[in-house]
Amino acid sequence: MKSIRNYDAPKYSTSEFTKVEEGIYRTVYHIDDSDGNLALQGLDEGEARDAVMALTDWKSFDDEDLEDLTYTFYNGKRYCKETDEDSGEVTIYEDMYQGGREMFVTSVVFEPQPELDENEPTDSQISQYPLEDILDEFMCEVGDDYPEKNARDSANSYIEFASEDIEDIRKVRGIIGKNVYNKPDGEYVKLIIE
Repeated sequence: MKSIRNYDAPKYSTSEFTKVEEGIYRTVYHIDDSDGNLALQGLDEGEARDAVMALTDWKSFDDEDLEDLTYTFYNGKRYCKETDEDSGEVTIYEDMYQGGREMFVTSVVFEPQPELDENEPTDSQISQYPLEDILDEFMCEVGDDYPEKNARDSANSYIEFASEDIEDIRKVRGIIGKNVYNKPDGEYVKLIIE
C-alpha cells in the first residue's frame, strides 16, 4: 500500500454519518437496517425533529407489518416517520433499539504494490495482507470494502476502517501519506509503516 490518502466517501454526506473531526465520522451499524426490531419513542417538537423532518432519504421497511412507517438516519440514529392517512399529521419517532453499534469510521484510497505480493491495481479485491495486519495493529475492522469503486478504478484501491473506539481510528489514520507493507523477518512477517 503506497500513496495512502484520505477518501471522503460520498456516503459520508448522508444523514447516516456525522463528522466528528477531519476524516472521521460517527455512525450506527445496525444488524439489518430494514429489520422489524424497533423500540420507538416519539420525538418532541424542536431542532432535532425539524432537521429529521427536512430529510428526503426516507426508506420503506421490508416487513409488511411496518408498511405504515418509513425510516431514515440522522446523526447516526435511526428515525421513523408515520403519516396519518386521514389527517395527514406526521409523527416522528426515534428508534431506541439497541441492536446497533456506534462506530467511528474513516476511509483511505491507496495504490497497491504487486511487487510486494499485493493484488494488481486492476483487481477488484484488496489483498488480505498487509490489510489484515493493519486491522490487527490498530484494532479496527473493515467497515466497507467499496466493491463497486474498487472494480471501476484500475489504479487505486479503497477501504473503510471502523472501530467502536475513536482512538483506534485516529491511530489508523497515521498510515496516511505512508508506505505500508509486509516484510519477512526470519520465521515471521513484520508490518512496516514508513
